[in-house]
Amino acid sequence: MLKRQSIKLLMIILQFIFYFIINKIFDVPDRIMYNTFFIYLILNFTKNMYSFKTILIWEELKKQLKVHTEFLLVMLVNDIAFWESKYILVHIIIGFTFTFFNLFIIKFIRKICRKILEKRLLIIGIGNTARNLTKVIRENDFTMYNLLGYVSANNIEGVHQEILIDKNKILGTYEEIEKIIEINKINEVIIAMPLADNKQMLEIINNLDGKVNKVKFTPELNGVYTFNSRVEDYDGTMLISSYNGLGKEVNKILKRSFDIVAGSVGCVVLGIIYLIVAPKIKKDGGKAMFFHNRIGRDLKPFKMYKFRSMYVNAEERLNELLEKDEKLKEEFYKNFKLKNDPRITEIGKFLRKTSLDEFPQFLNVIKGEMSFVGPRPVVQKELDLYYGAENSKKIFTVKPGITGMWQANGRSDIENYDERIALDLYYIRNWSLWLDIIITIKTIKNVIGKKGAY
Repeated sequence: MLKRQSIKLLMIILQFIFYFIINKIFDVPDRIMYNTFFIYLILNFTKNMYSFKTILIWEELKKQLKVHTEFLLVMLVNDIAFWESKYILVHIIIGFTFTFFNLFIIKFIRKICRKILEKRLLIIGIGNTARNLTKVIRENDFTMYNLLGYVSANNIEGVHQEILIDKNKILGTYEEIEKIIEINKINEVIIAMPLADNKQMLEIINNLDGKVNKVKFTPELNGVYTFNSRVEDYDGTMLISSYNGLGKEVNKILKRSFDIVAGSVGCVVLGIIYLIVAPKIKKDGGKAMFFHNRIGRDLKPFKMYKFRSMYVNAEERLNELLEKDEKLKEEFYKNFKLKNDPRITEIGKFLRKTSLDEFPQFLNVIKGEMSFVGPRPVVQKELDLYYGAENSKKIFTVKPGITGMWQANGRSDIENYDERIALDLYYIRNWSLWLDIIITIKTIKNVIGKKGAY
């Protein structure tokens, strides 16, 4: 505990040094500097910013933006009220830069002090939920989890999970859990058994009482309503509340505003890219851009723009290939694309690998036919073969997006249509502006890393 408090003190000292430097650069009097930093500290403590909770970096960024926006608003009101308008610029700079400076500090401290801050984690469960949790933990070291291993609960009556995690990391069965917790000094346990009934869950939770600092569990609705969900205590009964963010008119306006800003920036970049790549695309005598019929909001078709990445006679080539090769035909109708597609030009391979072929879709965003973030834009045949009438109607209550849950979670690496549909349904049910921002950041990360692109 003393070590953790020392780390929190170190954070405050680093914050003050940064604050001191900025204020000295702009020649702010000490009186104002110390008073405003005191206000900043209070805001940090009220939002529990020094807690080192095991959260994802997206949640940390959200907290940081919230506290620094509040700080900025308080400072602006203070500067105007006390006629200190010449310091407004200083506080605006601090409000914006401190968010990212703090993220750097927290990331740095979590890195160098990992052994002190880490939570030693045990997962009860060996099935699909345990596997998904493992993936998230491995890809997000910001959480400070040290996943020691898993416990199989298949010896509990009525429980049977197929082993979908690393067998070598199974530390034992549920009967041995007390010994496993003691030997491995476990701080936290996640029960990854969403299909367990009340009796089974009660047995496990009662058994863990007093043995670990924290117990978490995944409900059966996991993956359906999660992002906007809130747990409520209804006089001893647990309720999980959720709402459809896109059902509110104010949120529709907010999303369209986000689209206009993103679309405007995208179109400027598109103009620059066009000047560079268009002459190379046109070398075979075709146009630089083309449109493809896709399904839009309310299942109405629209023309989606793309940079041409295939030869002029691509459709004829495709039909010939599919007639000759049954395996190729099976692959194409599985994903409606080919991994090693012979129809793609040399410049087309580059455009696809870097996802630059998608940039003309910003024109669709400006026109209001697409959103920057939304469900996958699909062709009619995909709807007929895989989606079904009910899913199609649910998903395309909103505009399709240039990017979305599918692109943010691996793009073409996700080959199962059921999983793609589930991701789009999750997006519709859990929409928020913050979810759009997270998807945007994840997509940029995937594009830079060329993950799942072909």
